[in-house]
Parts: sequence; C-alpha cells; structure tokens
Amino acid sequence: MSSHSSTQEACFNVCCSSPFSSHSMTQKQEEEELEFSVITPGASFLTKDIKFTSQESLPPLRTSFYDLITAFPDYLQTNQADHLRSTEYQNLSCSSRHVLLSHTRQQQPLFSYSQFRQLSGLNNSLFTLSYTQVSSGKEMLLLAREESLFQSSMRKRIMSFMNLEESEYDMILTRDRSSAFKILAELYSFKTNPNLLTVYNYEDEAVEGMIRISEKKGVKPKSAEFSWPSTEVVSEKLKRTILRSKRKKDKRGLFVFPLQSLVTGASYSYSWMSLAQENQWHVLLDTSALGSKDMDTLGLSLFRPDFLICSFTEVLGQDDEPTGFGCLFVKKSSSQALSEAPEGFTDPANLKVIKAEPNWKTRNDESNLEDHNEASTSAIEIEEDDKAIIEFRGLDHADSLGLILISRRLKSLTLWLVRALTCLKHPGSYQMETPLVRICGPKTRLDRGASVSFNVFDWQGEKVDPLMVERLAEREKIGLRCAYLQKVGSVGNKKRRDEARDGQSMSLRVSVVSVRLGFMTNFDDVFRVWGFVSRFLDADFVEKEKWRKKALERKQMTGVIV
Repeated sequence: MSSHSSTQEACFNVCCSSPFSSHSMTQKQEEEELEFSVITPGASFLTKDIKFTSQESLPPLRTSFYDLITAFPDYLQTNQADHLRSTEYQNLSCSSRHVLLSHTRQQQPLFSYSQFRQLSGLNNSLFTLSYTQVSSGKEMLLLAREESLFQSSMRKRIMSFMNLEESEYDMILTRDRSSAFKILAELYSFKTNPNLLTVYNYEDEAVEGMIRISEKKGVKPKSAEFSWPSTEVVSEKLKRTILRSKRKKDKRGLFVFPLQSLVTGASYSYSWMSLAQENQWHVLLDTSALGSKDMDTLGLSLFRPDFLICSFTEVLGQDDEPTGFGCLFVKKSSSQALSEAPEGFTDPANLKVIKAEPNWKTRNDESNLEDHNEASTSAIEIEEDDKAIIEFRGLDHADSLGLILISRRLKSLTLWLVRALTCLKHPGSYQMETPLVRICGPKTRLDRGASVSFNVFDWQGEKVDPLMVERLAEREKIGLRCAYLQKVGSVGNKKRRDEARDGQSMSLRVSVVSVRLGFMTNFDDVFRVWGFVSRFLDADFVEKEKWRKKALERKQMTGVIV
C-alpha cells in the first residue's frame, strides 16, 4: 500500500505543477524539448546527427531493439507484458501481421483473446446488449441500480479497475463513448448552468456531438486554445475563461477535460480541474487518452470529477466486428445537475442506456451441462457461496502489470519512436536536407502521453496527404489514422510562424497522421511503423500512389457520368 501511495504522490507532483506559475511552458523549455536529451548521450545510435535516407538504410529489427534497451534499460523489466501477449493474446502475434495500435481511442479489453475464443463459440459477441429508453436523469440512475448478477459483478470490477468508490459514483452503460457524451449533454441542466468549456486540441466526434446538443439549447460553447507546434494549452486564455463565469452568480457550467490529448500526447495539469471546481464548474473527466492504469495516479480523494466517461471493448484486435460499450459515471452528490426537463431534450432517441447479459451458459443453468459448456464456464465463472464471480481477465492483466510497468513500457516505446521518426531525412547535403517527418505536439518531454502525431513531407517539402498515409497503412494492417488538430495558433518567433504555415495552423485546423500505443503494444509494432513511414523516402513510392489516386478518381467520375 505504501508503494502504491508513493507512486501516486510522485506522479501527482509531476503532473500537477501549476500552469499559472512562472515555471509554466516557456519558449526556452519548448526549444530544449527539441533536443535529444532523454536518451543517455552516446548510448543510442539515434542521435540528432544521425540520418537515414532510405528504407534500406534502416538497421534490422534486432539491432534496433538492442538500441532500445541500451537507451531504455528499464524496458527489459516489462517482459511480463510480452509473455501475456504471447500466451493470452495470440491474435496479436507476428503471424497475424497486425500492428497493435489503439488508433481510435483508449478501450481497455475486458477479456483476453484466449478466454474469448473459449467462451464465444459461434457467437460474435460475449454480450447480449438490450437498450432501454429513459426520460429523465432520475429514471436513468434508478435503472442503473437495477442490476442482474452479471452486471453487478461487472460494475464492481470496472469501478475497482477505474479506482472509483462504489459508494460515491453510479455507473451507466451506454452504446459507446459518443452515446455517453450525448446522454450527458441531453440531461445536463444547461438552462441553469449555461456554459460549456472543452479542452481538446483535436476534433473529437463524441465531443462535437455534445457541442451540437448544447448549441441547440442556446449555449455558446467555448474551447481552450493551443500553441503551435507544441499543441500545449494557452494557459492565460483558459484561466480567464474559467474565472469569467465566477462573475455571474450561479452561472457556472460544464468543464470537459481529457488530461491528455489522444492525438498529440500533450499532457495537461490536474490543476485545471481544481481551478474549475473552485470556480463552481461541474467537471467531466474524459479518460479516453489515458493509459490502462493511469487512473491510479489521479488521487481522486483530491480530484473527484462530477462526471467521468470511459469505454471498454471485449477483446483486443477484434477488428471485423469490434464490440464493447461506454461508461458514464455520475457522482451521486452531483446527480442534481442532471435535471433537464423532457421539453428541453433535442432528441429523445439519444437517451438510451443498455443492460448487458452474458451469452455463455452458467453452471446454474439446468438446461445444458454439456462438457463444452462446463469448460467454457469454468474459464470465466467460479462458484463460491452460490454466487458467480465473473473473471474479467483483460482487466486482471492490466492490474497485474500495474501502473509503473505499463508507464515505463509506453514511455520507452513512444520516445524511441519519436527519435526514430525524426532521424528520417531526404537525401541531400547537410545544409539542404529535408526532414521526412515533422512531429506535431510534444517530442521528447517525459510527461508526454503515448500518442504521437506527425506529418510526412516529400523531397520537395510538400506535405503528403495524411488520408493517403492512413490508406496505405491500412494495406499493411498498421493502425495509423488521419486526425485533425483544432484551435491551434502560431506563437513565438518567425521560425515557429513559418512552421505554423507549413502545418496550415493559420486556418486553426491541421490535418496530421496520428499513432496511439496501447498496453499490449510491443517493439515489433513500433519498428514496423518506423519501417512503413520510411517508405516515403522513396519519391517513386509517393508519386505512384498519387497517380493511383488520380486514376481511381477519374474512374469514379467516369462511372458517374455513364
């Protein structure tokens, strides 16, 4: 217990440095961040002077892995994750050639793949989800408390995993993460709390849904602004926006805060939640960008959000028909904020919550006790005192790895990937060399998250369409995606303004390639991403794809005309 507390305290002290002090992000710190200072000097071949000018010049996997463990020797202490991946998540093995990257959002798996195979049989899902329409916040909370044995066990396990007290929060199951945002937007009392303030440096479909609903209710949503290219929050502007509501009596609102950017990996101080609470805002914490055990660092005894949203999937790598659900946690003492009258709803269809029941048979099921069913049941349920204890092995695995191991592993892989990407250069003289990749967001900052955003440029310095990069990555089963940064503006010296124009930030909207690492990502995944991106060093590779795209567009246009 003491070690756990010390871990929380250490992380808290790092993450909670005040954004309002003179030690907040300065231009000098931003420039120092660009230096390759994280890896021990001389320990890595990925120094700032090294460059790779073709895919063929990249070192092999074994050599690159040796570089990783030389630069980050603690990575070797995370081999427990590799063992779990090989024994419990066989669908992620090299033979599947699928790069495990959580490129949509953080969705912690409830079950392992081996467990899923044993239980699912002919079913595509382990759950049967039933939908129920609600007409008020009170009805929704009452329905959430009417639980089956399975859902009760699942709620307790999830709340334990999320480090939330059962006595303090209600958990509502939703279709997905976007549905959780819509439900909260419909039920939240914007009439008496007519403000919505979001802190997202990227376009998020779920958040956009909440914004649209609030606008229909007469709210004028506000957003934090972010600097370029660090994508850090502009502290003074956000502070003024939070404090402004204090001048109007009882005119607070909803503060939507993610702690980290899911796209760029930029981290935000916990102090923003504290400042919002002190100024009578209701706080919604979005955990979608957090690592599997990052909730252990929150110290909810100090920062207890009024609402919290997360999502879960059944099993990792279930690409064909991924199934899962969202969770909306409501602090019981804040439930009065969900008091919107039915006439204030923009679309009653948004107010659907779900019940989950297992598709497998239990041992108490008298209809069938075949050997197969008994074997399947034993993988997930143990009878003890006539009560079924549900085993959520995916959550158990994350718990067994723990906060320190997962954080250490993700930090090593993320920083190595950033270093590797920035070493890719187009051929040319030292003075005229053109970088293949430009990182958008934090680079080698120790407090960065496990997301990396970047853009690819051809030998002429022209930006390659991130949608093209995403499409080509999909062919290789690599989870890169095109994302859009928003509310970013150029600040600082002329060099930074030039970089901003390169990134199109003058329009306050920047398209980027984004990659997200998860708790089962390994070095082979990261190395394959590096190898894939290096293919753009070949000018013919890019031109061929541009030609192919134009040919396809012409063919589609011809088909329309015909």
